[in-house]
Order: sequence, then C-alpha cells, then structure tokens
Amino acid sequence: MASELDARIIAVMAASGSGKGVWIKNMLRAENPQRLVIWDFKNEYQEFTGERPKAPCKNTLGDVRRAMTKAGDGPLRIRYAPRIAYSQASGKPVDAAKEMRSQFEALCALVQAWENCWFLAEELSNVTMPSWAPPAWRMMTTGGRHEGITIIGVSQNPAQIDKQFLSNCTLIHVGQLHEHAHRQAVEKSMDVLPGELSDLVQFQWVEKHRQTGEFTTGVVTVKGKPAPPTPRAPITRRDARGKTAAKAARA
Repeated sequence: MASELDARIIAVMAASGSGKGVWIKNMLRAENPQRLVIWDFKNEYQEFTGERPKAPCKNTLGDVRRAMTKAGDGPLRIRYAPRIAYSQASGKPVDAAKEMRSQFEALCALVQAWENCWFLAEELSNVTMPSWAPPAWRMMTTGGRHEGITIIGVSQNPAQIDKQFLSNCTLIHVGQLHEHAHRQAVEKSMDVLPGELSDLVQFQWVEKHRQTGEFTTGVVTVKGKPAPPTPRAPITRRDARGKTAAKAARA
C-alpha cells in the first residue's frame, strides 16, 4: 500500500470483492487523518467516526455544516449517506439520480469551504458521468490542493465516471476489473499498453504515482482468504521496448 504525503488526489478503481475497501481502510488507519469527511454510500465507515458497526448514518447536510462550523480548524470525523426524498403528493421517490447528485454537490461545497481535510467519496459512478461532474467536485479535483484537501475517489465502474478526475489524480490504485471497458479507461489514464490490467486477479493491485511515473504492485491481505502472488508492473506506452517486450514479459 502506498502512503505518501504528496498524494493529494487518489483514485481507487476496482470491482466489488476485490479488496479495495480493505485497502482504503488500511490506508485511513495508517494515515489517521483527524479531519475526515466521508460520502458513505455503502454505510461501511463507522469505524472512523466512532460509531458502532453497521449503525445507520443519521447526519443531514445541515448536521454536517453545523459540525464543521463548531470544529473550525480542529479535528472532526463525520460521514454522510445520501437520502432519497419522497414526493408528498405521490409518496414516490423523486428523481433518485438527480437527488443524489444534488446532495453530493452540496457535500463537496461544504468540504471545499472547510478546507485542510481528507474527503473520501464512494462510488463516483452514482454522482458523476464521463463528460460531467458536479461543479463543486470538479473544482475540488482541479484545485483542491490549494485548500489542503486530500481526495480519495472510489469506483467499481471507471468507464462511467468523470474523466477529468482520473486525469488529475496524483495516485491511481487499481485492482481487478471484470469488464474490458473499465480496464480500458484506467489503462488509458495510467498510460499503459492495452491489456496490461487484464491479468489482475482478486486482491492484486497496481499503482501509478503520477509525480514520478513509478509503478508499484502488491496484494491486499484479507483474513481467511489465500493471498495471490504479487503482480508484475505494467509497461507504459512510452516505453521504448513497446508491445514486443510486453508480450515477451508475459511469456
């Protein structure tokens, strides 16, 4: 697992069951950020806010804003889970996708105003699209360094998320991805040869550190599960050895 002070925008891209949640939690334990905001779509980060396991998230956006105001420059760990409103007339949910994007946009605006914190955003394909992202999220991922914000953006479906986010990441962490389109999107962003990520199996990961161009590899250790071998590092498109060397490396 990479842990570096310069990594301010981190993409974690991997399929469900690949160990990405374990990897993220290990990183948060190691880094121990005292100012942390979590878009907890899956309701699984109670450990980091002092709540009991599986406790529902009851915070409203107003609660988040008031907690940030009270904390000021001090420590605060808080999470927010999207709430789907219902029409009083019909009793049916409003446009769920639009409502979720609106709430994500509001939370991003609060995080950006609060500054000097970590922001973990789970499953970006629910709130961004390849050619669109909420303005506050877009501003954070292009200028969040100026506010001292470390961003962790997570997705099982990288082909369906905001392309600009991947292009601005300082660290891309990728695990097993089942579909070609999702692997292709990450391979393009990492500037590696097509097919380089296709051999990753469950719990294996590859990282690209954009500031140095370095690749690192490893595996996620999951209790009760056998660990696979460490994968090899990919070959970049700019590598003078080209595709011939890539094929030879696999032989």
